[in-house]
Amino acid sequence: MSFAYSVTDLRRIEREALAGGLPLMERAGRAAADFLGRRLGRDRKILILAGPGNNGGDALVTARYLFQAGYLVEVVTPALAQRPYSGDAERAWLGWLAAGGQAAADFDQTGDYGAVVDGLFGIGLDRPLTGEYVRLVERIDQLNRPVLALDVPSGVLADSGAVPGAAIRANWTLAMLAPSRGLFTGAALDRVGELHCATLGVEPDQRGLHPLPVLAQAPETCRRLLRRQDSHKGSYGSVQILGGNDGMVGAALLAGRAAVAVGCGRVSLGLLARNPPSVDPLQPELMLHGPGLLPAGDIAVVGPGLGQDATARRVLAERIEAPQSLLLDADALNLLAKQPALRTALRQRQAPTLLTPHPTEAARLLDCATAEVQAQRFEAVQKLAETFAAIVVLKGAGSLIASRETCAINHSGGPALANAGQGDALAGLLAGLWAQGLAAFEAATIAVWLHGRCCDTLLARQPGRLAVSASAIIAESVEQLGLALEPPAS
Repeated sequence: MSFAYSVTDLRRIEREALAGGLPLMERAGRAAADFLGRRLGRDRKILILAGPGNNGGDALVTARYLFQAGYLVEVVTPALAQRPYSGDAERAWLGWLAAGGQAAADFDQTGDYGAVVDGLFGIGLDRPLTGEYVRLVERIDQLNRPVLALDVPSGVLADSGAVPGAAIRANWTLAMLAPSRGLFTGAALDRVGELHCATLGVEPDQRGLHPLPVLAQAPETCRRLLRRQDSHKGSYGSVQILGGNDGMVGAALLAGRAAVAVGCGRVSLGLLARNPPSVDPLQPELMLHGPGLLPAGDIAVVGPGLGQDATARRVLAERIEAPQSLLLDADALNLLAKQPALRTALRQRQAPTLLTPHPTEAARLLDCATAEVQAQRFEAVQKLAETFAAIVVLKGAGSLIASRETCAINHSGGPALANAGQGDALAGLLAGLWAQGLAAFEAATIAVWLHGRCCDTLLARQPGRLAVSASAIIAESVEQLGLALEPPAS
């Protein structure tokens, strides 16, 4: 499993490595030069953008190594007249000049560049780009050339993943030492391109650090789902799904089918529609009832197709008071945001609670704008977990899973999941896994990874496909979960 770090933690790793005498800037520049050298022929000119700080120093060392290897290199230092460098970055600047290099404050828009190296601003940027840097980023975008970003695409905030203004759109991002957490979530995902990491020979001492697991592969906890020979349906839990109001029965059916697909022992639906179906012909294993006639269940899911009428409010209030594990999604979250008494009751629950908001639902729960949630996704998910004493999945690009103690980042899936029914499918996958004896946080990490993994696999089988339906995800989840449960290769 890989990890991502806050900027505070990365600074600490960097300080300790420098205190140990490691030449980090020299190693970073060499790593970036080697990275490009494996991808470009020596007949291509490379444009190097060197900013005013240590990120610019990394870029200057990169320029020197490429130049000495025979590449045509053009260095642009926008703040050159201000003598921007000090410390290691100044030594990198002097090393570039000593090697015979030159620098300019601008570049030729018609230049035939094979690639661009973005070394303008690194992980320390905490504000929007302004002035000449905005114009520079816009002109780089117009070049339409491959871009390698060092550490983080300039304009992306490394700690949050927010893009508050202009930002480099990279084809590759080469993180130094370890990746920052913002590279995996939010608007950053449209700027990072392929993410690679150069550790620079540093093994971080994890004591005092707070690394966040990145779910790019099957979580190790998947193997806790392996079954005993001596078992029966009661061994694998039961899920109740309450929702399916008029015109929205399909949402509850999707959630129920997903719970069955991942092996839940028994799944019952409490449908609020006035004339609900009595059977699901595509999944007859589901037991369909009215909301007041459900058999007992280990996990209650409230929200898929719930609506916000008086019956929906009553069902939600009853389930919050019930002594069973509870997952709230969709309109259950919207009702929660509107009803202070429900929020108070939820905070007082003793049984485990799990919330799965998308950014706008999270904003309603936090009484802020959606843009605020997206600008600070880590802070938002943590605040929700603390406020409601719950495990929280903040959905979206780079979904986050948080408890009051920890957080994980999902790195599977993509924009092909942006269509109706995906939240219902995810809720069902999560509840079906949770019911089988996993802790809520474990179930959430597996379900979110699995949901995205199914999307990735389906897209790989059919390149060019724009969207993947929730029904297709549910069908694929059987195979992908099975693969995750296979023993590792010896």
